[in-house]
Amino acid sequence: MKETSFAPPVAARALQQRQRFETLAAAYFESAYRASPTMATDLGIHTYDHLLDDMSQAALQTRIRELKAFRRKFRALDVAHLKNGDASVATDYTLILSDIESELWLLEDTRDWETDPSYYVADPFFAIFLVASRDFAPLAERVDNVAARLEQTPDLLAAARANLKNPPHILTEIGIEETEGAIEFCELLIPEIAAQIKPPRRLARAAKQAAHALREFLKYLQDDLMLTSTGKPGVGAKDYAKILEYDHMLPYTIAQVVAMGERVFQETEREMALWAKRIDKQKSWRDIATAARAEFPQRHRLLSAYRREVERLREFVRAHDLVTLPEQDCEVVETPPFERALNSFAAYIAPGPFEQDQRGQFWVTPVDLAAPRAQQIEQLEEHCNFLYPVTAAHEAYPGHHVQLVRANQAGSRWRRHFSSSIFAEGWALYSEELMNQAGYYQDPRVRLFQLKDRLWRAARVINEIGIHCYDLPMDDAARFLVDKVGLTHGAARAETRRYIAEPGQPMSYLVGQLEVERLRKKFRRLPLKKFHDLLLDSGTIPFALVEQEMEAKVANSKA
Repeated sequence: MKETSFAPPVAARALQQRQRFETLAAAYFESAYRASPTMATDLGIHTYDHLLDDMSQAALQTRIRELKAFRRKFRALDVAHLKNGDASVATDYTLILSDIESELWLLEDTRDWETDPSYYVADPFFAIFLVASRDFAPLAERVDNVAARLEQTPDLLAAARANLKNPPHILTEIGIEETEGAIEFCELLIPEIAAQIKPPRRLARAAKQAAHALREFLKYLQDDLMLTSTGKPGVGAKDYAKILEYDHMLPYTIAQVVAMGERVFQETEREMALWAKRIDKQKSWRDIATAARAEFPQRHRLLSAYRREVERLREFVRAHDLVTLPEQDCEVVETPPFERALNSFAAYIAPGPFEQDQRGQFWVTPVDLAAPRAQQIEQLEEHCNFLYPVTAAHEAYPGHHVQLVRANQAGSRWRRHFSSSIFAEGWALYSEELMNQAGYYQDPRVRLFQLKDRLWRAARVINEIGIHCYDLPMDDAARFLVDKVGLTHGAARAETRRYIAEPGQPMSYLVGQLEVERLRKKFRRLPLKKFHDLLLDSGTIPFALVEQEMEAKVANSKA
């Protein structure tokens, strides 16, 4: 007689819930791609590359209803049995629910689409740039999608005019600069792409249409919206607390986070004073830094300087066995024009999690040759010979490139949709200190600039939260950065603009580094490389979830 076996009730229930979760997760992310084709492109999902996000009132209300329906369905799952099936699935479940809550909060409560012109320029044109620049399909196919998106620009900008209401002055100012960059993209870069195809008529026509619509939008921003841009430049304590809860999943209050920033700021000030004495007993750290800033690469050799440094860092990290490196390289390229309003120095752009090509891009913003000479020198000083090695460690090896490319290969398909700034930026800032501990910084002035950067990140916590939660005037925040951190006036102004444009992101560097250091102490019995690899294995998700998975993996390894 044939033997029949039955799965235990608990295991069967867990399997059933896992299957329901997988089906629901697939439907949820498909809905997200449709709602935001630009987000899908960023991820490396190319089904909707011919579309821009529909930002009409009707589409926004449809998305709100859709999100609430998904929230009900996910909450109806039996979470206890889901966790019983696979601990990593429970993490994915938590991430998805948090993602739904965060998007609903943005759409219904903060309503950033009413107060931030960048929604209608920066993200769409970045997505157009990605389709043009990433070699994931034949050029002719990508060009058709670029043209299709450019053709939809007038409708998107019409939705912007209908939606925008009394933004803060600074956000309209940023929107103006980003729109000018998008016009330059259409008029200078698109023709270069068009020249590679025959016939180029559709793309050239679409770029001309988009540029015209952008010029009209620019006029609207300058002549109309700027006059009514009197909104308060800060989200307020209530909404900032939700950023800590939804985006970062931190167990800390606003006051506790500020206290972290103040403590590290004071500790770093003391350490910088001691380090300066080792360099020159007659000079303060400010005097030493000021003199060192005058030594920088020639402007036409800026990219090559970074490229050499990235190569040196990669070999050093490999030779010292600090962390497992991804096979894919990090390319150093110029920052696209439409991104230079907020990325005035350098940034890392990770490959989409679902792209076959996993090479990352390290953007370096070239010197503005149209700017006055003094401004050009000021920009070059931010790339001085004792700072750009620290920047390269942060952006490339062992920083963003290593962590984000590895995250694209970690966990489930669903896990790769998430990107926690507190983890990504925390790891990158931790990487700066890690290279000091490993002995990479040979010139003591490099260590001084690395400490100066830590001081700057601590100031971010104090200033950003001060602006958003305690009505700190932006001028006072900028003055603090100049007087206490040694930033130039131009850099301080750009920094305070960023606080308004990206609430919750600037503070994530220092707080994230402190979380990495907290976990390093907790798992101090692990060899350093093992700790780093285990930390990076969970992907780019909040530390609270990373810690749970690390605990489970360590426990299982001992069993």
